[in-house]
Amino acid sequence: MLLGCEVALPGGSLIRIPSVPRSSTGPDLRQLFLGSEGTLGVFTELTFRIHPAAQTQLGSCYTMPSLKAGVEALRLMLRAGWRPAVTRLYDGTEAGRNFAHVDHDGKPVLLLLSEGTRARVETEAVEIAKITQALGGRDNGSEPVHSWLEHRNNVPEFTDILAQGLVADTIEVAIPWDRVTQLWEQVVERVSKIEDIIAMSGHVSHCYTQGANIYFTLVGVKRDYARALQLYDAVWKETLSTTHELGGTIAHHHGIGRVRKDWMAKEMGAAIEVHRAIKQALDPCGIMNPGALIDSGR
Repeated sequence: MLLGCEVALPGGSLIRIPSVPRSSTGPDLRQLFLGSEGTLGVFTELTFRIHPAAQTQLGSCYTMPSLKAGVEALRLMLRAGWRPAVTRLYDGTEAGRNFAHVDHDGKPVLLLLSEGTRARVETEAVEIAKITQALGGRDNGSEPVHSWLEHRNNVPEFTDILAQGLVADTIEVAIPWDRVTQLWEQVVERVSKIEDIIAMSGHVSHCYTQGANIYFTLVGVKRDYARALQLYDAVWKETLSTTHELGGTIAHHHGIGRVRKDWMAKEMGAAIEVHRAIKQALDPCGIMNPGALIDSGR
């Protein structure tokens, strides 16, 4: 979405990256600052790509016979070149939590939404329906999609969750298509064995030609503060180690911050030294968001 920007560097100088459709004048410096979490500079101006408002929308909800079938349906859609605006696959646990009014028999639920020009939406909707139904998807109509759109941002506050004596968080990762189901099942299986875990579940929220993300949700019992921290760290370690073992990435869209920082070197290998060198060159005094993303002195 970012076409161009102006960035204030730690030394006080400004650099401007022009807004052009495409450029081959060396490395794309936009990507250097995107995801840097304030460790390399401060954005002072941004130019974003915009899109026309959709003429129409068409949603559909399916009960899938298995996670594997749901993942394969999404893979085939994206491989064929279709680009639904919403591609969300919930496992049985999350389907029960979010779509109690849908008859899914404890099986995964798939939400799809096409939007754009009327001709494009109608064509895409027909084709993705063929793919989904060929893999055993049972059509539940469009109402669950509209309900999700209306209520998708109504989530409980963490303070409310803690007040109930629970430990909860979300962890999002991403991985190529051939390992999405394997990662999903292994993380849920391994985390579920940790003492005091009540539920570990997940859903796919974003899809790409090469793969998808999984957005895991953990819920555990908060016996006391020390045990809550142990439980929290154990779930994160199990999830990220499994993701790393299978060749996925430890952060899809929430970034690294401090919780995942120690895993950066495991994923990047020798390339982490490039990060450190850039940090040292742009911010030798370490004044920009110290402690986030990487420790340049390590």
